[in-house]
Amino acid sequence: MFVEVALDLPLEKTFVYKVGDYVSHEPEVGKRVIVPFGSNDFLRTGIIVDLKEKVEFPEEKVKEVFDIPDDFAVFMENTIALAKWIADYYCASLGEVLFFFLPSGFEITESFRVSLIEENVSKIKLSPSERKIIEALQGRGACKVSVLKRRLKISNFYQSLKNLINKGVVVREEFIEKDSIPKKRFLILKESKALRGAKSKELVEFLERRGKVSVDELKERGFSLAVINRVVKEGVADVVEEKVTVGNRPQELKDLREIELTPSQKKAFEAVTSAESGTFLLYGVTGSGKMEVYLKIAKEFVDRGKSVLILVPELLLTPELRARVESYFGNRIGIFHGKLTQREKVSAWLKAVRGEVKIFIGTRAAVMLPLKDLGLIVVDEEQDDSYKEQQKPYFHAREVAIKRGKREKFPVLLVSATPSVDTYYRVQKGEIEKLELKERVSTVPLPFIKVVNLQDSKRTNIFSKELLTALENTVKKGEQALLFINRRGFFAQSFCPSCGFIAECEDCAVPLVYHRSEKKLICHICGKRYKPVYRCPKCSTRLEFKGYGTERVEEEIKILFPEFKVVRLDQDTVKNPSVGARLIKEIKEGKYDVIVGTQIATKGHNFPKLTLVGILIADLLGGAPDYRGAERIFQSIVHTTGRAGRFKPGAAIVQCFNPDLPAIKFAVEYRFEDFYREELETRSILNYPPFNKGVLVEFQLDKLSGFKKLEEKFRLLKGELSKYFSVGELIPAPIPKVSGRYRFTSFMRALNEEVLLSGIMWIKKTFPDTFRSFRYKIDVEPVRII
Repeated sequence: MFVEVALDLPLEKTFVYKVGDYVSHEPEVGKRVIVPFGSNDFLRTGIIVDLKEKVEFPEEKVKEVFDIPDDFAVFMENTIALAKWIADYYCASLGEVLFFFLPSGFEITESFRVSLIEENVSKIKLSPSERKIIEALQGRGACKVSVLKRRLKISNFYQSLKNLINKGVVVREEFIEKDSIPKKRFLILKESKALRGAKSKELVEFLERRGKVSVDELKERGFSLAVINRVVKEGVADVVEEKVTVGNRPQELKDLREIELTPSQKKAFEAVTSAESGTFLLYGVTGSGKMEVYLKIAKEFVDRGKSVLILVPELLLTPELRARVESYFGNRIGIFHGKLTQREKVSAWLKAVRGEVKIFIGTRAAVMLPLKDLGLIVVDEEQDDSYKEQQKPYFHAREVAIKRGKREKFPVLLVSATPSVDTYYRVQKGEIEKLELKERVSTVPLPFIKVVNLQDSKRTNIFSKELLTALENTVKKGEQALLFINRRGFFAQSFCPSCGFIAECEDCAVPLVYHRSEKKLICHICGKRYKPVYRCPKCSTRLEFKGYGTERVEEEIKILFPEFKVVRLDQDTVKNPSVGARLIKEIKEGKYDVIVGTQIATKGHNFPKLTLVGILIADLLGGAPDYRGAERIFQSIVHTTGRAGRFKPGAAIVQCFNPDLPAIKFAVEYRFEDFYREELETRSILNYPPFNKGVLVEFQLDKLSGFKKLEEKFRLLKGELSKYFSVGELIPAPIPKVSGRYRFTSFMRALNEEVLLSGIMWIKKTFPDTFRSFRYKIDVEPVRII
């Protein structure tokens, strides 16, 4: 028997190994496998993607599998097939895709320890770095290379260590690093036998009643390890180690409402639950009860014995959604997102493999969970950019969910108050069925929206007179207000009024943002932190600060209204999900008057006392200028203003410098269909997606002098590329420098998916050799061109 194995390598190939009789478990597609790789036969974890009876080359040249460690597959055959599509579509290797989704705790790898074998080194010539290594190893025994490197922080560590090995001072040994799968030891009754000692007798009697008990439970019941070991030694019981799953961490947020569906909600419910497959869009105004519809649909599928996956774009949405899900399903749910510990991620994956829970909530990486009998995927806030992965394989979770539904033949439900233009276009083409909820569940009307032109209005700093008056009146009535600005930090920019100097990240061509809470200038691209600069390094003039972030808005509101209780909701304050859940709970309980937040505060939350929303600078909501800027402005305004007045009449004030911007006008006037019609007409004229498939090619250079060579190579390939794509010029990226590297991009367009796949196949074959000396990435259907 032979197995085809995918390894976590950026190579467009898989590897074949022979399976011997000595492996722990039978080979099966989707199982983990440990295999030797490379000239040194270094052991790596792979995934079996196919089984073969024979190979086309001499069998004696085929390496043998080291072991198959599990009796279960971590991927199902249909998810392996889906991973192959992701690799083909998003320009990655199959191994990269599989190991991106599989929690790293499943990886078993070979590592190295080093130990000192020659204590007397006085006659051996050593460098200072080599002496430091010897001193660290003295009296320690074997030490992991990675641990030693981290402790010593020597720049030439590996070369120094190699020198010591060559000089016979240090020896290297290989060992296997085990995975992080949670395990528990159990005591299993083997045969009853009379033992001396009261505790030993008691333990034997207990095992006779139970048969199998965990060692942890026995300790809790007062049985010492000495008693347990004696029972094992006497042959009464055996100790076995089993893979187990850990429970979800409890959360404070609870929501036990009982909801009855309205007639329009029931119609949407019946459309999805009666379908065997297909893609649906649940489209409704904010407050129309979309979550209740899809949760009742989910319950219907679970009652039929099917599994359900609910995807959310932001980690902070998980606690509130989890509270509603638990009201339907109790704590029998799975949770999968990036802030879980390694053990929790592995445990969640195992729950999916074993079918221990029928409903999962997760962020984008959860789309590949190996759920048994999957009957429905819900993509909540489907328009959100967070569903697009920003690391290779650059997949879009919404598109993967739709593809998975088509392949496995089950319904996929997209949910949004402001669908993406791509989704809306597919609705028009008949590829997606629209289920519309036109009214709010309550009798409370949509909020009244007032637009304030910041160029004409009297204002205090960023706050218009109209907003300050409304804010004061709202809090006086015992109600809450939300102030939305889509930027963290305090000041957005530090600049010199004399010479024009701007404090920028030395690695990225972007202004540094001052964060008062940390007293640091922070780059929002690479995260690098700097000490604040107060005088211009060029002319010594005192720097001035301009621009707003959430920190500054929070502080100025506290100065203007010292009696107000203000809370901030952004990535800086809710890095920990449990902290975020607690803050949301406190806001719901009315402990704060004013919420200052970024988009995190505007998605999916229902705050009962919130009746006023203020958007501080609506023109900036589109982010860096690209063809999707108007869409982002429109969606942000609709979602943010929709937080107001869910339970009693509310209002929103939209501040901007250009109130005639179409995206702003359509959003505040609730002219949704007009926006989509105009946006599609514009993109059609300019030949932008969704009328084709966009691909962003990005090259990164350490030195600008390398651009001429890069441009020449790209020009030589342009003719072949043009067979598949409309190829744009190679130009500096909007953010021309990131993490110390200069960026050049070309935006390409393919006519359809078939042409795109052919083009990506050609790129995979050609680019690695042609651009071997350059860093590059291929981002298929990018959500931002920056």
